[in-house]
Amino acid sequence: MNISFILLQAATKIPSVSYWDVFMKGAIVSYTLIGLSLLLFYFFLERLWTFFKLTRENPKDLLDRIKQLLMTRGMESAQEALRKSSSSYSIILRESLEIMTYVKSDQLKERIDEVAQRELTKLERKVGYISLVAGAAPMVGFLGTVVGMIQAFSQLANQDGATSTQALAQGIYQAMGTTMGGLIVGLFAYIMYNYLIAKIHKVTGKMNTLIHDFILMLQQRS
Repeated sequence: MNISFILLQAATKIPSVSYWDVFMKGAIVSYTLIGLSLLLFYFFLERLWTFFKLTRENPKDLLDRIKQLLMTRGMESAQEALRKSSSSYSIILRESLEIMTYVKSDQLKERIDEVAQRELTKLERKVGYISLVAGAAPMVGFLGTVVGMIQAFSQLANQDGATSTQALAQGIYQAMGTTMGGLIVGLFAYIMYNYLIAKIHKVTGKMNTLIHDFILMLQQRS
């Protein structure tokens, strides 16, 4: 009972800390981290929208529709149907149908792979900026902490006794605010980057399957 009372009494003496206020003590470093976080979410949302536009179709269903059109209505109808879509899978199939008319069969896959790589580049664009934020944000936060520590020790040099100890403690906890902010922004950036990379790998697998099935379809028709 006495131990519980002592712990409760100690807990009530701990002052509440506003982490946002502590973070904003970093001044220009804090505003830099806020700017990085805004850029981070902009690039992430822009990439999600791009992924949705370019990969919203099911490649297997798309190939089945094109195969049906080729058998019933011919090449022109299949190409016309593919022109109505701007997805990466449609572009790969549309250009593949064009390539097969003038490229030898042993060079066909290589040329189609080039088209697929071009489409993958559209998905990979700007993802590197998110990786940059993941690495830069913690370093910017740590820089703010170093600057804050220099200022705290500078004040300590001009004071003495209990006053100097209090000033040092206050300066240190305020300086740590930017490190906290930098780590939070960096963590979000790390998660977002790896999420997008995982989606790119998934799309790459779907593209490889689509190309393999397309070439197999051509071999069966010939």
